[in-house]
Formats: sequence, C-alpha cells, structure tokens
Amino acid sequence: MDLIFHADDFGITPEQSEHILRCSDICGGTGALNSLSVLVNSPHFPTCADLLDEHLDSLRVGLHVNIVEGRCCADPATIPLLVDGNGVFKHSFAELLFAPRGEMRCAYRSQLAAEIGAQLDAYLARFPQMRGCLRLDSHQHFHLIPLVFAALLNALDARGCTLEYLRVPAEPLAPFALTPAVWTRIPPINLIKQWLLDYLWRIDRKIWEASALAPYEQLSAIFCGINFSGHMTVDRVTEVFPAFVEYAQTRNMALELLFHPGGYRDSADALNPALDGFVAFYTSPLRAAEGETLRALAIPGAR
Repeated sequence: MDLIFHADDFGITPEQSEHILRCSDICGGTGALNSLSVLVNSPHFPTCADLLDEHLDSLRVGLHVNIVEGRCCADPATIPLLVDGNGVFKHSFAELLFAPRGEMRCAYRSQLAAEIGAQLDAYLARFPQMRGCLRLDSHQHFHLIPLVFAALLNALDARGCTLEYLRVPAEPLAPFALTPAVWTRIPPINLIKQWLLDYLWRIDRKIWEASALAPYEQLSAIFCGINFSGHMTVDRVTEVFPAFVEYAQTRNMALELLFHPGGYRDSADALNPALDGFVAFYTSPLRAAEGETLRALAIPGAR
C-alpha cells in the first residue's frame, strides 16, 4: 500500500528546512519521511526551495497553503478582510469559520481565492513541473473551513491545475478503538479538533462532489495526525500504526501520517513572532522528538 510520511511547514528557515530533510532516507538523511509541503509566504522560500531541487524526482512535494501566520502573497490592498495594515494575516480558525453571511461572506470568499491563488502562482513559478501533479494541504488545516475550501477550489479551477493529492484531515477513530493503551495520551483538545474537522469534512465533501474533481478516495488518503497533533512520538505512533495500516488497506486507500519535525530556536525566526502559540510550538523539544519518530520508522516493513 501507499504510505505517506509527511512533514508540514518546510521553508520557515533554511536550518529548519534542512532538519526536515535529515528525516528522510531519500534526501540523504535517516528516516521514513517521503513527503513534505512548502510555505511560500516565508521570506526564506527562495533559499529553502533550492534545497529541494535535487530531490524532486524522489520526494513528494506540495504547497502548504497558509492564511493564518505571517505575511500574505497577494497585494495587501486587494485582501483587506484577511490582513492588517502590514499585510499580516489577522484571522483565527474560528473567525473564518464564523465569517459573516451574505455579501460580506462573498467578499471573504473572493479575497481568500485571491490569496490562495497568489500562493499557487508563487509555488508554480518556482516549481512549474508541479502544475500537472499538484499536491495541497494547509497550515492548521484551514482548508477544511467550508468558506476556505470553496475558495481553494475556485483558485485551482481558475489556473487549470491538475490535482494529484489533497489532504483530507478527517482522522478515523476506529484505529484508536483498537489500541486502548493510547487513549490516555490523547489531549482532550485534540479530540475536539478531530470531531470538528470530521464534521467540516462532511460539509466539504458535498462541495467536492459538486465539483469536477475525481472521487476523493482517488485524490486523498486515510489520515493520522490530529489526535496526536504536535505529539507524534515514537511510543504513540508505533502503537497505532498497525491499526491505521489495516484500516487503510481494508478501504484500498493510501495512508498519510503527519509530522512536524522542523523547529527553530529563536522566536525572531517565526513567521509572526506575535503569535505566541506558534512560537511555543516550533521551539518545543517535541519537534526533535517527532524527527526521532520518523527515524524510528525507517525499519524494514515500515514503508
């Protein structure tokens, strides 16, 4: 079966990006990592993109759509609903989820499509070969917000891209039911996130099915990485991994496991140092621990 060991957030800094690549056998490091997605709104995107050139034939590379942290790619004057006066994103997940209805909602959708389109343009300008095999996910899974999901499809359609993969982070609970030893290690807040994303996907799936895209089973995968989000440590992942493999096999689908092995040491390297939660996440020792998990998965039969 197709196993995707994925790292989000490539491109925040060169050092952080190199650390991600060191978690991959196929990139000269040690580990199971075989997929990553790139933040194009990082000031270090050009330098970090250069690190990928020699690996594009063997590593799955996608766009990490970001509408929550850092500066926008579109002209800030064209998307005032999304950014502050400095062009920095200003909305949380909840604020976009409960965006106003009516004409204002249409304006939000239009501006979201403009920003997502600008990020697509920046990504495809650097990696034009990806236009026919585009892989997409998003920072903090914002693309599952129905308003954002519809805008994303609009931006794709306007550019005539061929979608190869789109993450659907609706994590099944059945594999966890088969591994009760990990139940106490799931943070309650992550269970709430899992429920919310699953609920939003039920709405988004109707939008998907009304589009011209292929059935989602052909363009996505069974997903693991919400209940252990930020804590994909060796003990947790190795406990649930066999149950997830079996779950995906019975549905004849790929399996994606999401990791965040790339951190930084200085808060000044953050895309937005004012967002304390993001800074705490990326400076946490757990970033190195998730890298260790990827290295532990580089064993016979793991991929």
